[in-house]
Amino acid sequence: MDIGIAGENRPNEKRVILRPTELKEIALKRTIYVEKGVGEGIGIKDSDYEQIGAKIVETKQVYSCSLVVRLKEPKEDELSMMKPGSAIMSMMHLPGNPHLRSLLKKYKVIAIAMEEIKDPFGHRMIEAVHQAGYLGMEKGFQLWGGDASKCVVKVMGYGDIAWGAIQCAARKFAQVVVLNKKDFKDMRKHIPGTDILVNGINWPMEKRGKEFIITRDMLKLFKKGAVLLDLISNPQGQSPIETMHPTTLDNIFYVVNGVIHTSCWAWPGLDPVNISQRYSIQVAPILKEIADKGLNNLPEYIRQAMHKEF
Repeated sequence: MDIGIAGENRPNEKRVILRPTELKEIALKRTIYVEKGVGEGIGIKDSDYEQIGAKIVETKQVYSCSLVVRLKEPKEDELSMMKPGSAIMSMMHLPGNPHLRSLLKKYKVIAIAMEEIKDPFGHRMIEAVHQAGYLGMEKGFQLWGGDASKCVVKVMGYGDIAWGAIQCAARKFAQVVVLNKKDFKDMRKHIPGTDILVNGINWPMEKRGKEFIITRDMLKLFKKGAVLLDLISNPQGQSPIETMHPTTLDNIFYVVNGVIHTSCWAWPGLDPVNISQRYSIQVAPILKEIADKGLNNLPEYIRQAMHKEF
């Protein structure tokens, strides 16, 4: 099996899915093709990959491999370079992205969704969820621009990503209030006086685009300059906040009726060095198992994350 390590090729995206340190053992028994300049954003040189035996190649050659590995979900121009029947391993979020499913079918590419690879207890094995919440909260404070210790932060939800935000806010001595389901029904009471309102809940598929916790009309209840921070961004932009849509690392916020909105589709990308290290350590042993056993002989925990749309 030839393996290609692709760059992210998104504005301001500096992360790399596998560093030479973790890729070294995999490269001992097989040829690894690494996209030219893949690690430049975090200070990893092409020569660092070459020292472990990898070959530095152009984008097209990476995508001609039988297995392509990257972090973010692929776009059509990338999938179009792949051979029918080959596989790509990345974050996919397919349930909320029918367009990507149709592209995988069109180009006859097998997907291995990293976020669906789980241990026997059902926990994700490749993730930076807590870190996403923490980094998103830090950006929220930056956008708000005031003294964090005088900031009133209200967080909807208390899962892993919400706890990352709560921890960040608490460390900055902000006044933190955690809102639960019963509070969602009476948000008009909770909005006044809030400086940063954080969404940390994954809105159910059946409610997306139909029901909202924060409606457009509620924006008038916020102070001017308040921040709406959505940690659960998704490609379709179906947030429990009616006026929210996904933002990117190069265009991370926008303003509606005086309220700052941010919902970055790459919160962990705000700390590319440490997050690249985390993902690389998580991905390497799984990739080694795929490379050793082949796509047709994978253990159940990986096989359950495979999608063959064609």
